[in-house]
Amino acid sequence: MNIMAIVGSLRKGSVNGTVAQAAAAAAIENVQMDIFDLTDVPLYDGDVEEAGLPDAVQQMHDRVADCDGLMIFSPEYNGSFPAVTKNAIDWFSRPPKTWEETPIAMVVASPGPRAGLGLRTHFEEIIAFQPVRVFPSLGIGTYGDKVIGGELTDPTTQLELAEYIASFAAFCRKG
Repeated sequence: MNIMAIVGSLRKGSVNGTVAQAAAAAAIENVQMDIFDLTDVPLYDGDVEEAGLPDAVQQMHDRVADCDGLMIFSPEYNGSFPAVTKNAIDWFSRPPKTWEETPIAMVVASPGPRAGLGLRTHFEEIIAFQPVRVFPSLGIGTYGDKVIGGELTDPTTQLELAEYIASFAAFCRKG
């Protein structure tokens, strides 16, 4: 099984990028998680789309078409989406809409105790309009004591993340 992951932050030291790396390492046997880099995906623009999909957007569509599930790892900005995450969703929702029927999950790591609840709630509201299969999101709160030196070091959170990946893989298989 192949799970495509994207990270809604372009920052090299992104906590959510660290969590995505930990998730890829925690994937169960027969589950491969590959992180697609969104750095070269331009802001959605109908004029650009009409002129032809940029290479990075086409690659993103090709990758999601070949995967068994999509996991979005995203920070929460002001109770909602950062531009990088929302931009990826906007491009996915446009033709060729290669994510149709794809299982989708979101993981939000947040410094606060609400564990990205604002973003996770907003995600569920907007993703309901898309032709995808939605898996319940996971929030990781108060990450300051869980992510140290660029690594997810908290054993409880590591176990929770590994169980989440296994549950998402089972959801993907039910397709």
